[in-house]
Amino acid sequence: MAQDFKQVGIGWTVGVPSGWGTYGTSLAVELARKDIEPAIFLLSAELRLPAAQLELLRPAILKLESWRAAAAKGGLVLDFPLLVSLIDGLGFFDPLGGTRGTPFVGVPFFESATIPPKNVEGAKRFDLIVAGSSWNAEVMARHGVTNVRTCLQGVDLEHFRPQPKAGRFPGRFVVFSGGKLEYRKGQDLVVAAFKRFYARHNDALLMTAWHNPWPKSARGLAASPHVVGPPQQTESGALDIAGWLRANGIPDGAFRDAGVLVNAATPVLLREIDLAVFPNRCEGGTNLVAMECMACGVPVALSRNTGHLDLIREGNCYSLDLQIPMGEVTRNPAYEGWGETVIDDLVAKMEQAYTDREDAARRGRAAAAFMQDWGWPAQVGRLLTALREFS
Repeated sequence: MAQDFKQVGIGWTVGVPSGWGTYGTSLAVELARKDIEPAIFLLSAELRLPAAQLELLRPAILKLESWRAAAAKGGLVLDFPLLVSLIDGLGFFDPLGGTRGTPFVGVPFFESATIPPKNVEGAKRFDLIVAGSSWNAEVMARHGVTNVRTCLQGVDLEHFRPQPKAGRFPGRFVVFSGGKLEYRKGQDLVVAAFKRFYARHNDALLMTAWHNPWPKSARGLAASPHVVGPPQQTESGALDIAGWLRANGIPDGAFRDAGVLVNAATPVLLREIDLAVFPNRCEGGTNLVAMECMACGVPVALSRNTGHLDLIREGNCYSLDLQIPMGEVTRNPAYEGWGETVIDDLVAKMEQAYTDREDAARRGRAAAAFMQDWGWPAQVGRLLTALREFS
């Protein structure tokens, strides 16, 4: 029987500087705004929120240790929903000692279209699985997982909205690339395309926001034929992004790295961007950074594959349609469903945005209008509807 909830549990770490952390934080804040208490079990020490949002979450944060203690005893059964994260291939790593919710909900953002049979069977332990993209839902359907509803992530539309440029980069055509630096995100394709684009237009500036809290994952870029090796690490352990760009033929003055970009400061940067490029090989969800750019009215180029398919509509972006099916080409099951953007197509879209600024602006406005239905209040409302269906 459908019911309203006084609490909803979040079973992954809220507040870490990652997509999961942003999702957990935004979900917790929106639940609190709807007078539903988020039961938080895991909280990052790096949680950074505006004072008003922090105040909303204060009651939940004060109960954090009591929830941890209850979960540590094992076998805790909650009388409200509990959402837990599922890893690639629908695997489940349980950090809460067997704690279950009513309903018990798995949330995957998987990045391969291959699901092992044991995980298909394991999916039956969940009352509901919430897919973060239509692509994830379709993959699960092909494997016979049926207790699925698609509930997409949202955007903070109060924060991410169109604003006039402040003129921080006068005379420059600023190309933005964001997302943690790794092979899946396709920054090697950005580097190769921008090098060619800059050779034609020396007023271009590449703005990167590629901070990766797990720098070892960037080593996968060694597989790319488009760049000279993966980036090295500095003495502090951070990725040497500037050195990597120089090694790949992009000179000083042609790029700037934003470093660790706090989510609250991102709109100030995005309003200065002329084009954001996302030739990602795979997105399990719908790519939060791309969504934020679109909500700000920034023209975006999106690879037509996986989670990006939920974002692409006629006229609201530059669609990178030439996709090499990586699973078929490489015979690597880890790349099943992935697409590799043809660099010529990415360069062509950059040229199109550079040459026809009015058309680029129209696409940016269309993107911002499209994202108006993607605010967190609406998306969490859709999630709650799905939870009630399975309660």
